[in-house]
Amino acid sequence: MKVLCTGSTGYIGTVLVPELVRRGHTVRSFDTQHFGNALEGMEGVESVKADIRDAGAIKKALEGMDAVCHLAGVVTDELVDLNKDFAYSVNVTATRNLVEAAYVSNVKRFLYASSSSVYGHAAEGDAPVRENVPCLPKTSYAVQKFQAEQIVLGYAQKGFVTSAVRQATACGPAPRMRLDTVVNVFSKQAYFDGKITVHGGSQYRSNVHVQDAAEFYCLLLEAPEEDVNGQNWNVTSGNLPVREIAELVAGTFRDFQAPELIPAPPIIVQDVADARSYRLDATKARRVLGWTAKRTVADAARDNFTWFRAGKIANPNDAIYRNTDRMRETMLRG
Repeated sequence: MKVLCTGSTGYIGTVLVPELVRRGHTVRSFDTQHFGNALEGMEGVESVKADIRDAGAIKKALEGMDAVCHLAGVVTDELVDLNKDFAYSVNVTATRNLVEAAYVSNVKRFLYASSSSVYGHAAEGDAPVRENVPCLPKTSYAVQKFQAEQIVLGYAQKGFVTSAVRQATACGPAPRMRLDTVVNVFSKQAYFDGKITVHGGSQYRSNVHVQDAAEFYCLLLEAPEEDVNGQNWNVTSGNLPVREIAELVAGTFRDFQAPELIPAPPIIVQDVADARSYRLDATKARRVLGWTAKRTVADAARDNFTWFRAGKIANPNDAIYRNTDRMRETMLRG
């Protein structure tokens, strides 16, 4: 297929685009490139530097495309709260305009990067949530992602396939790396700081390796229309308490270095700074599409340490590795 991928130079995009190319697709990369362009010069990839709110640029970018993977958005609660109107123009209005333009342009398939945050209060119970529970988003970011998801799924019809991915928190290395997601934060602390700091620890988090997430998007592109049209999907490798995630990362680091010489980094427990707790159930993806995550949290941590050892992170404290820090001024300017 010829695939337009928005937000393609972000964390997920820089893993998804190479996977698309590896599978024989050609990609038109569409991004503001606030985090640089790790895809520059990649064979099979055409790069377009533009804003998702630019209707003219979108119309031109859709020419000749068979499918859209829409990853672009203002991500994190903190960023959205800095400028809710600006975030809405990106997360909701631009998504509505993009899916409408894709429909008019005879694109055949439209995949939307929603978020597990859309569940909100619904995911705070004792059991992992499935896609059929009523969503109760708590934050402005979650509300915007849910609104955009409903717009996209509302376009589903024969010949125009739409699907939404409610992905768990991604982890593991990517050409455009993030060090502000829980497994990656702990990996950075273990490797560079010599200790891991946990806030609280009893709250649950759902995680998925970034490569597994990329492979799931590819599966949605290639799956039969009747299996995926108008559907949303939980994508996760599993759910763990934050303290257990920290212990897994610490143990993996010990084994990665030299278990007979290097002890596991200490885990420092502090008061809860982020009390969110949620768990996802990916039974639907397994039942309908035969998908299960291939990689674990420990795999993601080990891959991170390999990435760090190879010198891929020049300065782990650089704002470029944290969405909120990197995008703060952009949000304030609007």
